[in-house]
Amino acid sequence: MRLAPLVAVGAAVALMATACSSSSSGSASSDPNAVAKQITIWSPPDNFWQYQSEHLAQFTKDTGIKVNVVGIPEANILDKETIAQRAHSKEFALYEGPTSLISQDVNLLGGVPLQPLIDNKTLTGSSFNLSDFNELPACTLNDKLYCLPMFVDGAAIAYNTKLFAQAGIANPPQTWQDVIADAQILSQKTTVPAFCTRGSQAGAAIATAHFMEAYYIPYNAQNKGFNVGPDWKSLSDSPEAIKWATDYQTLMTKYAPRGVAAYDAAKCKQDFDQGKAAMFYDGVTTFDQGEFSPAAGSPISGAVQFVAPQCPTSDPCMPLGPWGMFLNPNVSKGEQNAAWKLMQYLSSPDFMTAEIAARAQPALAVLKSVASKPVAGVPQSYLTAINYVASQAQPNAFPPTTVFNQSQQNEEIAISQLATGTDPTKAMTFAATGTNNVFKQAGLLKQ
Repeated sequence: MRLAPLVAVGAAVALMATACSSSSSGSASSDPNAVAKQITIWSPPDNFWQYQSEHLAQFTKDTGIKVNVVGIPEANILDKETIAQRAHSKEFALYEGPTSLISQDVNLLGGVPLQPLIDNKTLTGSSFNLSDFNELPACTLNDKLYCLPMFVDGAAIAYNTKLFAQAGIANPPQTWQDVIADAQILSQKTTVPAFCTRGSQAGAAIATAHFMEAYYIPYNAQNKGFNVGPDWKSLSDSPEAIKWATDYQTLMTKYAPRGVAAYDAAKCKQDFDQGKAAMFYDGVTTFDQGEFSPAAGSPISGAVQFVAPQCPTSDPCMPLGPWGMFLNPNVSKGEQNAAWKLMQYLSSPDFMTAEIAARAQPALAVLKSVASKPVAGVPQSYLTAINYVASQAQPNAFPPTTVFNQSQQNEEIAISQLATGTDPTKAMTFAATGTNNVFKQAGLLKQ
């Protein structure tokens, strides 16, 4: 998901190509291999997008394509992207967004299949190797590839080994029942909250909640999504989902920091890094040097390891929705071709390796050849965790409909309600009713 699946960490990126004179010169050409000379990127001004925006000089030198970067706050960019899609805007050539919304994106915007571009050796470098990519299924709709993934998706638990030892817990939790049992012991034997994960609706609590919920809802290849049945009926009010809601509420109301319902990922990360939480559960891209190599004197120095709870059966249990880079079919071929060259550059082994080294963030390694390389200062337990969650990806984890995002509105509210003590059955019934109503209105779920 996402920095998380669907709303992920709430960060969506649209890469917009300007309708400037240099760009229009490419757009006026009838040459299918024409390349526009200037594109503008819209992106949040932080996280790995900042690294990308600050390291594009070589791309311009190599291609002659100038890239202007416009920083847009994460809280606003998704809305801007959606409005542009619905208007079939010609302002942008390439955008980045959650692959969990691929059906919405392709249906609203039209989508540009990438295989013809990949096959065009005039536009595609000889070093580009599609088979080197992980998580391509998330970029595929109706057997057509529409995007390139940007990072490895999934979630893991960072845990404080000093606090675990203080509580007499010798091994990390392997299941969610272990997490709850360990949280109870930690709350009795230490003075800090045992568990933290984002609880705020605005902070995209649904992202990490979905990762945990998928462990509880049995996988069914016929389902329309990990929590939507074959008949388009929501599974949010199923016994398994209510069991998840009960366990989630236990963690959030008994063992999490006070006020966790208002927490986003950054606040949980801050608490964990200050030794104020024993376990921190979030998307794998949330973790960085603060957890990998805490500074000397830090409360968690030499005390951080990672674990991913194991799937309860041999079936996959990870609804992965990494972010992907998509092309806009409404702009000229020249702009599409320029954006495709930018996609190749940002996905190249050299750029990816340098980015990972600079940020010490191996979850950015969507290329198998890059993922196989060690990353200095990153615990082996983290690498083991991200490799495990990547191996447990559920096919077709998200419903193939343009109303998917709308269908989650009640669920987002319900998750925040669980963190404040609302009865689990009541909250999940509310979530399921909202989803079912949206699917009925869309003609997907029979009345």
